[in-house]
Amino acid sequence: MGLEDETKGKGNTFRKKNRKGVAAFRWLILAAILAVALWFGIQAMQSAPVAGAGGAGTAAAPSGPPPATVITSPVEEETVQERRRVTGTLRAKERAEVAAREAGAVVTVHVDEGAVVKKGDPLVTLDARRMNAELAESKSRLTGAKAMVTQMEAEAKRGASDLKMKSRLFNDRAVSEREFLDSQRAASVADAKKDAAEDEFEAMESMVALMEVRLEDLQVSSPFDGKVVIRHVDPGEWLPAGGSVVTLVSTGTIEAWMNVPERFIGLVQSAEEEWFVTADGSGVSSKVKGIRQIADIDIRTRLFPVVIDLDDENGSLVPGQSVHAELPVSEPASLKVVPVNAVVESFSGAHVYRVGMQKDGALPLSEKIAVVVKFRRDSKVFVEAEALKTGDLIVVEGNERLFPGTPLMVTKQEDMDGKGVGVEMPPKP
Repeated sequence: MGLEDETKGKGNTFRKKNRKGVAAFRWLILAAILAVALWFGIQAMQSAPVAGAGGAGTAAAPSGPPPATVITSPVEEETVQERRRVTGTLRAKERAEVAAREAGAVVTVHVDEGAVVKKGDPLVTLDARRMNAELAESKSRLTGAKAMVTQMEAEAKRGASDLKMKSRLFNDRAVSEREFLDSQRAASVADAKKDAAEDEFEAMESMVALMEVRLEDLQVSSPFDGKVVIRHVDPGEWLPAGGSVVTLVSTGTIEAWMNVPERFIGLVQSAEEEWFVTADGSGVSSKVKGIRQIADIDIRTRLFPVVIDLDDENGSLVPGQSVHAELPVSEPASLKVVPVNAVVESFSGAHVYRVGMQKDGALPLSEKIAVVVKFRRDSKVFVEAEALKTGDLIVVEGNERLFPGTPLMVTKQEDMDGKGVGVEMPPKP
């Protein structure tokens, strides 16, 4: 039994291996048949004629990319100067919290917010009754001091005369030495009293002058031409010495404090005559009257403060407004001008697509022209490109899907104003 079972097992194993080999051979045959059939199919497709190729009234099959509908604009040329925008803030040339020099009750307030005043115009008047009384007292003391000076001058004159007489008699031995010395002492005392009286008189004169100044200070006046922006007092209030009356800002000339990048600071003085500062809110532009550089720099932003004087005679500029200026940063040069939408930026650089006209009525083809962008201004781009000529048509819409050599169906931009989209159709065959 053992030998018979072993013989059966070996037979089964042989049969299984035989079946596997037959299956692998069948798959190889099938793969070869499919490869031959595929080769014959490809050959048949390549050799088959295009449908309708020889028929009458039929067009040849198109080759290459389909035409693209685009809008174009002509290249222009301008002599321009590159400018960079700098920003800043308007400040009043002079701003003061006008204060009272003397304490007193407010009698009259002559101005209100928004009032325009000239230098010396009254702003506030304080109660002057106490000051008038003190002034009268000082003038009375001045009169007494003047009388004292007159008296002391007379006594000094008498003392000098008496000394002169005693001196002559003493030389003649007519008076004693004691009498001569007494006369000399009296003359010296009289001169001292006269000097003291004169000093007292001068002090009283100064006192009266001071009282007159203090009396004038009871009327607070404008220190410069300006406009009242805040009124701090009302009639009846007690105003201490040094108390603020109004806030006043100057008019006529206003300052624009601009922040200029460090690399452009050397161009500020040379561009002085060409600077115009524009208020962002109102759009009012003012020509520069003068420029002052501040010897300081913000170490974080690397910006230099520059103070620009502007004429504001009509009062249209207000302190605190934001302003900007276009600073020339290059010499005038002739550059090609294209719309901003015409320039396509890519990894290889900036370029535009020009319409290349073809002969025999064929559709124009797109031409890729590399350009160097110098700067942008509003909706224009100023570029350098030797291949571009004035009047060349360049694509301004539809250029994002173009490749060099793409057929174009062109519409000029001026034809789009107030019209629907129109395209230049290809010629009929």
